[in-house]
Amino acid sequence: MEWLSAERYLSAMESETGRLVAAVGRRDPHEPVPSCPDWSVRDLVTHVGTGHRLSAAVVRAKASKPAPYELIQAPEDFGPWLAEGAGELVTAVREQGFDTEVWAWVPQHQTTGFWLRRMLHDLIIHRFDVDPDGDLDEDLAVDGVADILLCYATLSAREPSPMAGLRGRGETLQFGDGVHGWHVTLTPGGAQWRPGVAAADVELTAPARELLLVLNRRREPGECRGDRALLDRWVQNTRF
Repeated sequence: MEWLSAERYLSAMESETGRLVAAVGRRDPHEPVPSCPDWSVRDLVTHVGTGHRLSAAVVRAKASKPAPYELIQAPEDFGPWLAEGAGELVTAVREQGFDTEVWAWVPQHQTTGFWLRRMLHDLIIHRFDVDPDGDLDEDLAVDGVADILLCYATLSAREPSPMAGLRGRGETLQFGDGVHGWHVTLTPGGAQWRPGVAAADVELTAPARELLLVLNRRREPGECRGDRALLDRWVQNTRF
């Protein structure tokens, strides 16, 4: 499945950051976030803003290896701080170019564009954490499904794997929105996915926005066809 254009990711990062800033601005900073039980709203902002700043640093340096991950605490007035971090990432990608080679934790996408795409979709999901009824452009929802499946495939293949439960013996899952399809196979080396539609042990069809939230564990899966236990196993083993 093709990625969106560089300009689409850049413009979406700016607009989606604005939406997140507005959403957290309507909440008490100390209020718990039900979909992230260990976090307050301020903790969520700290996570997102840290990711933007660390990603921007990787891009600016054209880093060839990861830097230590350390949280950068959001200040009390965290709206401008959140926008500033996203702006740093957008500026860094514009200056270095979308396809410039840098270290990334997904082996097949060692580019600055990976960081922009991943941070955008992380931000979108956390916007839904504080604004569960928000909407989302369909192209971003469709791309977000592919992005999270890429994450799960990568993490389930690691040794040791934090998602070893996604390994299997050829079990298959089909996700779709009625237009786009994503076919997943659980192999001994981890989950593998490809775009398209094929026969599967379990099929889950929903609008792209809903499917994105299900795959990110923000919604319970609705009715499916086939092996419900396999779908439940998938959900249980996709916790970051």
